[in-house]
Amino acid sequence: MLVAAGTTLVDGRMLERVVADYEAERPEVTLSVVGAPTARVLALARAGSADVTITHDPREERRFSAEGRAALDVEVFSSKFILAGPGSAVRDLAGMGAPEAFGKIAEQGHLFVSRADGSGTYQTERRLWSQAGVDPTGRDWYVQTRQGMGLTLQVASQREAFVLVELSVFLAAEHVWGLVDARLDPAGLHNPYRAMVVKDSSVVEASEDFVKWLRSGAGRESVRRANQELYGFQVFVP
Repeated sequence: MLVAAGTTLVDGRMLERVVADYEAERPEVTLSVVGAPTARVLALARAGSADVTITHDPREERRFSAEGRAALDVEVFSSKFILAGPGSAVRDLAGMGAPEAFGKIAEQGHLFVSRADGSGTYQTERRLWSQAGVDPTGRDWYVQTRQGMGLTLQVASQREAFVLVELSVFLAAEHVWGLVDARLDPAGLHNPYRAMVVKDSSVVEASEDFVKWLRSGAGRESVRRANQELYGFQVFVP
């Protein structure tokens, strides 16, 4: 079974722990996990190259499901985004709503590094810029990497810039020296993940079993245990 998942789940290492628990309970099943931006994950599913998708882009997920491509479509857990930035610049943003903070970054011309790669993280970033009434495209202070979260964080660290990042990836990264959580108001930074079984998969029954397991008592306990082992608290909430 091939599980195509958003890079945040792979980079943050949570999914590999949960998959290992599932395989231990189902030794006859082998899961392969591929991490990619949401747009790429759903393209793989449309091409018949994935059996299960786990993503965090509600608009694209609704579109995929509306096309009749999902045999099963459920939310499995959620996390949150944070705005990270250089310690010297984040203090003035603490407690702000995300759109207000984004507006202030634009007003003051602080460097901001964006993935710009079709990921769920990028779609959330775009929504927040829109809510702030700002189009950052082409601005001198707006840097687009068109790469994954790991490289984007590294660029933000090197350039002492702001970046929107899923909390687990930020906690797992070892190369974000100087970047700290701006501690914004969490409203609008909620990050739900949906699992979808691809209708045309050749292993629909097994794929549905995995997704249903994620929502079962055993699956939820696996998620909680992985959180505790990796981060020391519940980043992903079943």
